[in-house]
Amino acid sequence: MPRGRELVGLPVVSLEAGEELGRVHDLVWDVATYGLSGVVLTSNGLRKGPRFLKAKKIRNPGPQALTVDSSACLEDTVPGESLRWREFKGRRVLDAGGRELGLLEDVEVEWPSGRIVALELSQGLVNDLLEGRRTIDAAGCSITWGPDVVILHTGGGV
Repeated sequence: MPRGRELVGLPVVSLEAGEELGRVHDLVWDVATYGLSGVVLTSNGLRKGPRFLKAKKIRNPGPQALTVDSSACLEDTVPGESLRWREFKGRRVLDAGGRELGLLEDVEVEWPSGRIVALELSQGLVNDLLEGRRTIDAAGCSITWGPDVVILHTGGGV
């Protein structure tokens, strides 16, 4: 299962034309389901501004490229009701009891559903170097993506 940081920067390639359509600049999450709804691409060639690729149009998620059938899969607008990866990376993560778990550094994405199945948390540079980053299984949890913090609601302890 790919991690968010593994997807950002990948080229998107058209299988029909064999051309690079752009590179993944950001990940976009659906606010209702918190599944990956698609990716924002940097402009490539003569087109100005970012383009959007729905997750369901991605044929293969890497590891060196995302492939799509053709350039017709790209859209000019990003859905209005969405969360962007760059907006919540680095936010504090709390459990429902108010205990701070760390800073959100990455997410693990189930493919092809786009569901977030794990959170990678940092507890500071020194702790990351000594003990490594902490990965929390989020498959059975609900997550509140607030403007200031991310809250992880679990059935049991974390």
